[in-house]
Amino acid sequence: MISPREAVEQAIFVAVGAASLTRERAQGIVDDLVRRGQMTDEEGRRTVEGLMDRVRASGEQQGIVGKIEGGVHGLLRELGIAQRDEIADVDQRIAELEHRIRLLEEAAGTAPSAGDAPPTG
Repeated sequence: MISPREAVEQAIFVAVGAASLTRERAQGIVDDLVRRGQMTDEEGRRTVEGLMDRVRASGEQQGIVGKIEGGVHGLLRELGIAQRDEIADVDQRIAELEHRIRLLEEAAGTAPSAGDAPPTG
């Protein structure tokens, strides 16, 4: 499981954008979290330092973006949050199943008419 501090770091990376991450912007976001009581001063300081170390160590911008995307996708999976493409796949499957049911009902002559619809409410 990812720690809250790591989740905040990843969220800051995504929100600010790895290409434009600067100490001042990261510090501003962390200061806001500290003001809201979501992080202590010490956690904030460590978070900013950790972010800056990661930026310096990674070197290549594309590598940073790949790591961020991988971390965010992993975090979403851990939290059980479906991603946009997964939801689109499920929507497509539902639409196909609804279409098949309509075709079967029409073929069997059992398609519900407007008067047969169950009451709502």
